[in-house]
Amino acid sequence: MKVEAKQGFLNIYGTTSVEKRAFTGLVSRRLYPADATLITEMCMPCDFEQGGTYGFVSHLCNRLTGDEVKTLSIPDNNCEVTFGRMDDKLGWFFWWYDQSGGNFHKWVREEEPLRPFSDENSEFRTVRVSYDASTRESKGAILEGDRWIVLGRPVKFLKLFSAIELKIDAQTKNLDLDVRFRNCRLFPNPTNNPLEVYVRKPSLRHVAVVELCDLDDRPLGKSEVNSDGLAVLRLPVEASFPLSGRLGVTLNGEVIDSLEIVKDTVHGIYPGDFYASSGR
Repeated sequence: MKVEAKQGFLNIYGTTSVEKRAFTGLVSRRLYPADATLITEMCMPCDFEQGGTYGFVSHLCNRLTGDEVKTLSIPDNNCEVTFGRMDDKLGWFFWWYDQSGGNFHKWVREEEPLRPFSDENSEFRTVRVSYDASTRESKGAILEGDRWIVLGRPVKFLKLFSAIELKIDAQTKNLDLDVRFRNCRLFPNPTNNPLEVYVRKPSLRHVAVVELCDLDDRPLGKSEVNSDGLAVLRLPVEASFPLSGRLGVTLNGEVIDSLEIVKDTVHGIYPGDFYASSGR
């Protein structure tokens, strides 16, 4: 099995060589806050009629792995979106492991996956794995058109950190497997992490308004500038981040400062972002 950076995507591919469960992939090398969302795009150009149990995995972990990393005492509380086969079941699964509570929910035979869309071996599919620190809820979803389809059922347990694993999880020998990941992004959960804009000019406090609209002028968020000079905008939690948009500072309906941000692959507007305006 090989892991290679190709033109525009991460490629994990090859022929499995052992019958026992084995992983091949890439892991992040630092820990991030737990209150986070992972979105990535994945395509699996291989034969799904191969028998056995195997999966292509976007995994939101709670710790780092590796001989040089001393975080293994952190519980392995994690969740993931997996496309794969479990004997006669093929489709999209949401798996999780609550090591703290002793609950293991991976490759459970009774689980029914979301059926394939029939283009997984030719098109990139966008998936999301999220953790809400305020409710301790983890969820998995896949994007179809402009809406997220929830996979499986949400689960609640404590996560302390976030880390990324992109991998193949295979339990069968002599499988020819191939997965490609692109545009992977980990960012603050939009439920608890608003976008903030600081307006420097003191005379605009409590009178000016900051509004974010998309490039078609549809509103995405709006806030009055408070006594500290901050406008706090709640972004749509079901958006597929990053976003494009126009930020405008208005006074009595007149735009006095503005900024346009156009998303480009993983670059754009995210929850937790901070901008500043002179308020001219």
